[in-house]
Amino acid sequence: MSVTGESLIDDDDASVLEEEDDLQSTADSDTLPSGRSARSRGGLASRGVTLPLLMKEGFLEPGDGAMSIDYLGQKFRGDLLADGQIRSQETSELFSSPSSWAIHCKKIVNPEKKSGCGWASVKYRGKKLDIFKNMLFKRRREREREQGEQEEEYESAYEDEKKDLLLKKRALIQKIIVKHEVLGTRSADHDPSTLLECVPFSELGKIQPFTVTVTSSTALTVVGFHSHLTDSEVVGYLAGRWDVNTHDLAITHAFPVRCRLAEKNKWKRVEYDIYTAIEERKLTLVGWYHSHPHSPPTPTIRDSDLQLDYQIKMKGSSDASYTPCVGMIYTPFPKNKKRPLQSNLLCYWVMPPHEMRPGDYPRPMAMEYTVARDSYIHQDALTEMRLCAEFYRGAPDAVNFTRPLPDGSTNWERLKSALEPCVPAKHGAQIIEFFHDLLFPRPGSECPEAKVVLSTAALLADRCSDPSLADLPAHRRRVLSPPLAADVSAVPATESDDEDRRMVIDEAPGP
Repeated sequence: MSVTGESLIDDDDASVLEEEDDLQSTADSDTLPSGRSARSRGGLASRGVTLPLLMKEGFLEPGDGAMSIDYLGQKFRGDLLADGQIRSQETSELFSSPSSWAIHCKKIVNPEKKSGCGWASVKYRGKKLDIFKNMLFKRRREREREQGEQEEEYESAYEDEKKDLLLKKRALIQKIIVKHEVLGTRSADHDPSTLLECVPFSELGKIQPFTVTVTSSTALTVVGFHSHLTDSEVVGYLAGRWDVNTHDLAITHAFPVRCRLAEKNKWKRVEYDIYTAIEERKLTLVGWYHSHPHSPPTPTIRDSDLQLDYQIKMKGSSDASYTPCVGMIYTPFPKNKKRPLQSNLLCYWVMPPHEMRPGDYPRPMAMEYTVARDSYIHQDALTEMRLCAEFYRGAPDAVNFTRPLPDGSTNWERLKSALEPCVPAKHGAQIIEFFHDLLFPRPGSECPEAKVVLSTAALLADRCSDPSLADLPAHRRRVLSPPLAADVSAVPATESDDEDRRMVIDEAPGP
């Protein structure tokens, strides 16, 4: 409205007109892309926007002739002053809002005009003021979003201190396991991390298509040790042999992937090294394993889809080239309880969707398996576990093995309880000591695997009778350690390390 006493409208009329203008302008400019109005956001309302505010935010600057109105062929100009007022170039009157100046100008052309539509009709340097109002709203929304992100960063700064609390909460969460028949047809609405019920074939009145035998408990020892080192999910491969005559799938070796799931650029190198190690031992890839650190050892929708993909790839072009492929899931931290490894380990295979219902999800089935306990432990496996320990040592997600648990035990005691049933009974004490040396290294201590092998004559004598190496020339056996290539960028080999690894093999009696 006019600051002078010569305004064509009084204060009450200007107030009413401003409300009308604001309402009309709000219909076009205050509606957000989401459909919510500025008034409903609890933020900046239309009537809270003023020229001084837009100037303070840097959208407008004072200037002669910066403001203009085009009405019925007439053009009016005004100066934007430093205090946010508009000075009419035609009459030199001062106006404190776009609406009061707009109704003043329009009444000059049309005395019967009752409203000014200030924000919709007044322009700043050729652009309607509504545009700058919307820019202000957008900036406010961006500030709110940035503030929210800053709060998240602030909270994440204390993530280490909250780690124990988060682990306790996570352990208390009851994971819901969904029955396969409840899922129905595949849908984008389904969460890929949904756990699926996994029952044995006998519950469906079916016969398991093949038997599974873990002929070396050392393979499970490697799986368990690898999984216990970190709160994050780990992945590895299983190798062995497939007997087409007896339909028995034998698992003899586990190959940990010492690489983060997010490090896609390293996966090809790591997988190639594992493939080479499997081929050198004249073994076959027979499966894969991964961990569910705090959730049940039950496959998710994603796990089932991946398993089906692997089964299809392993099928080959004919029945003669067919090799089954199984998955294993291990839960190293089951509600903070000490339990043997096998009680938290699931071996599974999936049935593909029926040909009449190709849109259904594959059905995971629990595979019954037997385990043969080793009388000795492969030096290859000892080296693998040492490299795993080195890979995760000092990592943000590394497990604290001295941390007390609610039941009064520690993560170290939990690991021992899980792995003791898998290690050779005669040499259990030495192997548990080996685990302790890996997790609690002492400066200047000797190579842990050398200590284990040299402390047991029987272990040393059996080393070169490993049937997986029987067909390899003697000179090749000496250069196979470490048998599985670690992520060379994460765990660099040293000359002393190579000497330690070869020392155990070289001192063993020849075949």
